Amino acid sequence: MSLQLFKSDVLFTQRILAVSGYYKGPLNAKWTAAVDQAEFAFDADSDKLATELGTFDKRSERNIETLLPAAQRLARQFLNAASTFPYSVRIISGTRTYLEQDALFAIGRTTQLNKKPVTKAKGGQSNHNFSIAWDVGIFDTTGKYFTGATKKEEKAYSDLAGHIAKAVDGLEWGGNWSGFPDMPHYQVATDKSLKKIRTLFEEGKPFLP
Repeated sequence: MSLQLFKSDVLFTQRILAVSGYYKGPLNAKWTAAVDQAEFAFDADSDKLATELGTFDKRSERNIETLLPAAQRLARQFLNAASTFPYSVRIISGTRTYLEQDALFAIGRTTQLNKKPVTKAKGGQSNHNFSIAWDVGIFDTTGKYFTGATKKEEKAYSDLAGHIAKAVDGLEWGGNWSGFPDMPHYQVATDKSLKKIRTLFEEGKPFLP
C-alpha cells in the first residue's frame, strides 16, 4: 500500500488522505480503521491511474504513489511525454514529510558539511511536503546520472523542460525560479501561495481542484 511509507508519521498520512478527499476523521495522529479504509481507497484510485496512463520503472513508481491523485496523473503524463526525450528520465523523489525535508535542509549546513546545500526549504516550506511535487533524474544510455554539473548535463535538464512544456499542461518547472533554480523539480501549478497551501494541508482541507 503506497502510504505505508508514512506510517511512522500518522498525522502526515492523515493529512494527505484528508486533502485528497479520502479521509473525514480527526487529524489526531492515531492509526484507525477509518485511516486504513481511506488508504485503501487512495491506493485503488492510484492503481486506476496506473492502468489508464501506464507504469514505469520501480523507482519512479514508488515516488509517484506518494503524490496526491491529481499530481499522480500529471506525473504519469510527464513520464509518457519524457519517453520520447533523447535520454532516460525517472522520478527520483516525490513526497517528503516535514522531518525528511528538515534532514535534507541540514545537508551542507549542519550535516554532510563537505556538500553544498541542496534545498533552501525547511519542513513545511516545500511543495514536496504537500504531495504535489517531484524531482527527476536524467540518465544516459550507460546509466550515468546527470547531476547538472556540466554544461551538457544542465542543457539536458533545460531541454527536458522545453520538451515537457509542449506536452503537459498544469506544471511549474523549478528551473524558472530566480532565487534558487531547481532544474530537476516539477510541481502542480496552483493559484495559491505556499503559505496558503501549508495552512490548508495542515487543516486537512483540499487545495487542488
